[in-house]
Amino acid sequence: MGRLSDQVVARLRRAIVHEEYAPGSRMPTAEALSDSLGVSLSVVRDALRTLSSMGLVEVRQGHGIFVSVPRDDIVTTALTLRMQRSGVTIGEVLAARITLESTLAAEAARVCDDEALRMMRGHLRRFEDGVRAEDWPTAHDEHLQFHLSIIKALRLPALELLIEPLQELIIVSSIPPDPESGEQWGIGSHDQIVEALEARDPEAARTAVREHFRYAHSLPYRDYGKTLFRDARSALEERAESGHELSS
Repeated sequence: MGRLSDQVVARLRRAIVHEEYAPGSRMPTAEALSDSLGVSLSVVRDALRTLSSMGLVEVRQGHGIFVSVPRDDIVTTALTLRMQRSGVTIGEVLAARITLESTLAAEAARVCDDEALRMMRGHLRRFEDGVRAEDWPTAHDEHLQFHLSIIKALRLPALELLIEPLQELIIVSSIPPDPESGEQWGIGSHDQIVEALEARDPEAARTAVREHFRYAHSLPYRDYGKTLFRDARSALEERAESGHELSS
């Protein structure tokens, strides 16, 4: 059966997930939970510490126990920290992206509709306009949104939730070695992807994504690909702190 506190964690977690306690609402006191669950106060407090570490509850000293409002950034932060501590390189992140995005693009070619393609074209146009204007925050944000729009074209909400934490990896691995080089942003290198999707050609879409990522083997990227993900992430943070933000 496991430790008693683990059983209490499981019971309260189910109650929170099934919204028996609504997000943002105040939960019963530890004493009340102890009475209703038939366990000691120390067991309840141990369980609450575990639930707090999971991001499910907030224990506010002098105010009570509150159900945490779901936050998208919790999973993203956890994944980013895991990647930073793993020793993977930017090149390895790009290799993973190529496999994932080429597969998803092939599926998107089968199911995407005209509205999804219009949104994709819009992001691509604004990305290229941003590069030409040296508006790097706009260019970077629209570049991210373009890649995400391929996933959104599948119209699979569960997949979008699964992919959402990967946005941080896309952001970091998409930054050129020289972030303010228009040439390295690769204007025109995305067109074949959109054209393959518009043609509803899965294999052409798969190939177009792989061709797009050929830049990862170009001279400016060879050394950059060996950069540890954590070092690239730190460089991004330093740029933001110095007022050179790449994303809005």
